[in-house]
Amino acid sequence: MRKALMTVAGAVLLLAAGSTIASAADDTTCRQLQSQVSTALDSNQQAANHDEAVKERNLGRDFCTHGYYKVGSDHLAQALKLLGAQSAPQNG
Repeated sequence: MRKALMTVAGAVLLLAAGSTIASAADDTTCRQLQSQVSTALDSNQQAANHDEAVKERNLGRDFCTHGYYKVGSDHLAQALKLLGAQSAPQNG
């Protein structure tokens, strides 16, 4: 009985954590960051880290497309960082 209770408690914690992560980044966040990255890439075509930023943008896009919004957003933010750009605050 105790083991079952611990399993249920663990499942509830995982669901709560998942809800928090999901609310932190979503499809809208990904689209906004993708737009910012595209603008930054266009503006910084001669940047030393341009190729690496393109790789990060592609990873971010792929993760966002598959519903991994937090991971995708992190890659997109890294692309902006590599280009010396800052992401604009996200309005929720």
